[in-house]
Amino acid sequence: MRILSKTISAVLLLAAFSFCWPQSADSQKANDEQEATPIIWRDPGDIATRDLRYGPGAPHLAPIAPFTFIKEDKDGESPKFDVKDARGVKWSVKLGEEAQAETVATRLVWSVGYFAEEAYYFEKVHILRLPKLSRGREFVSPRGMVMGARFEPRREHIKRGASWDWDKNPFQDTRELNGLKILMILLNNYDARKENNRVLHVKDSESGITEAQHTVTDLGATLGRAGGLGGKRSKNNLEDFLSTRFVMGVEDDGSVEFDYDTRPTKLGALSILYPPYYRGQVKKEKSMRRIPVEHASWVGSMLSQLTDEQLHDAFRAAGYNRTVTSGYINALRERISQLTRL
Repeated sequence: MRILSKTISAVLLLAAFSFCWPQSADSQKANDEQEATPIIWRDPGDIATRDLRYGPGAPHLAPIAPFTFIKEDKDGESPKFDVKDARGVKWSVKLGEEAQAETVATRLVWSVGYFAEEAYYFEKVHILRLPKLSRGREFVSPRGMVMGARFEPRREHIKRGASWDWDKNPFQDTRELNGLKILMILLNNYDARKENNRVLHVKDSESGITEAQHTVTDLGATLGRAGGLGGKRSKNNLEDFLSTRFVMGVEDDGSVEFDYDTRPTKLGALSILYPPYYRGQVKKEKSMRRIPVEHASWVGSMLSQLTDEQLHDAFRAAGYNRTVTSGYINALRERISQLTRL
């Protein structure tokens, strides 16, 4: 009995101790994320006054040299590595053909009220202590000068949460979700997969309120030709962008038919041998279907408020020359007109 009594006392003491023990950092983080307010769009106000030179960023938030190499990031298709700037801010640096396209895409998405990560483009920038990279060596000079780099910050007040699914989220069938889908189609984003969507938990320093901002965090596979694995898809290619159509018509059910097909084709169809990947590729294309005309008109009406100067600013921020910039702007204007004419 004495042993049983001691055992019961120990259990009760342990239970009381556990109850009073402070939550772990992981538990607290999980609770904060559960309490965050889901949001996918915020009224942008006067769209014609939005600053597309910096988009979701700002001059005082831009990276400051010197930049020191931290480590290489081998995830994804594009060459990437992390650096630290003069203020100690950590930045993800992306090289290659996605760098320019993503810089523009973040600004266009942000301009009409959607969330996007900051992106700053450098035509050339020096990186201290840059080692020999496993990818992207063609963009690096022998003395550590990097050509065509997109800088994306890792802010302390922004916590990167889980991926979110186009078909399973708090915004199903809303014009706000469908508006974001339309932007992916308008930009010919052929890689609009769940894995490229992220919930960013952003805490307001004044109110203390945390928002769960549903964001497309990888917009690099844009401004080219949409297509499936094995097809003639491309990114950051004006000629290919001009060769594609946008609005094809209106279906009998009142949804818009777009020229957007990212299903695997030709040799890419062999990905069916790896079912999870194949299903994911097929699913992302299906997710962009059955968008009502009124939702397309809504996002088109917002995009139509952008001025030519704003659009030029977006492309200037990404280092495009005048000829290419004019080509893209004319094409975007035509696509926006197709939405407003629905």
